[in-house]
Amino acid sequence: MRHLRHPLLALACAGLLAVADGRAQASDYGESYRECFQGAVPERVIAACSTLIADKVGDRNDLAMAFKNRGDAYDDLEQYDLALKDYSEALAHNPQDAAVFNARGTTRTALGEYELAIQDFDRALELEPGRAIPLSNRCFAKAVLGRLADALADCNQAVAIHPGRLATFGSRGFVNLKLGRNDEAIADYERVLAKRPDDPYALYGRAAARLMKGDRRGGDDDAVRALAIKPDIAGHMERLGIRLGKVAEQKG
Repeated sequence: MRHLRHPLLALACAGLLAVADGRAQASDYGESYRECFQGAVPERVIAACSTLIADKVGDRNDLAMAFKNRGDAYDDLEQYDLALKDYSEALAHNPQDAAVFNARGTTRTALGEYELAIQDFDRALELEPGRAIPLSNRCFAKAVLGRLADALADCNQAVAIHPGRLATFGSRGFVNLKLGRNDEAIADYERVLAKRPDDPYALYGRAAARLMKGDRRGGDDDAVRALAIKPDIAGHMERLGIRLGKVAEQKG
């Protein structure tokens, strides 16, 4: 799971949380609290959080986190429409949670709602300025929309803040690839592949950059490896504007 943490979990599981407005007592839901806020199996997290939500256990912050954690579980299962609904519910209960805006932005990115995703990342950064993760996520969404200079600035800032985050190098590699900065793209993808040698997106991106440089053997080898790991990657990358056949034709 991505962010299953809750500052009041210890109190809740000890049975010390009480609800003053007549709703269910949190002390009766210790196992559901533990699974919803600490669980690692998406299906079990969904079931536990659904119990807390249905019975309106806890205060507004507890319910906000239950919606958020259930949204994370749906997102892990690629049930993005359900995740989006839960993140929006979480924000209705707590509109100041930067992590939920970032999470909703990543789900909107997965759904192809890039402009709305950027709005969520903007809001996350307004609430918590200078955070690398929403900067990196916004970088990718901007790159898909062709806002490449802005995207590169976001990724560079994210790298400066958190130089060890591999996902940011993957996003910056994508930006550099779209800018035609093939050496820079290869360097970024190789930062990812040094730690995750079977990352299909980094392999496919490096394949495109190598082909653009005329390295047909290297590009073909990377493409074959990427497709063996993720057979549908070509269609996904083509929707993002990266098509190896076109690249090969340009250099052939």
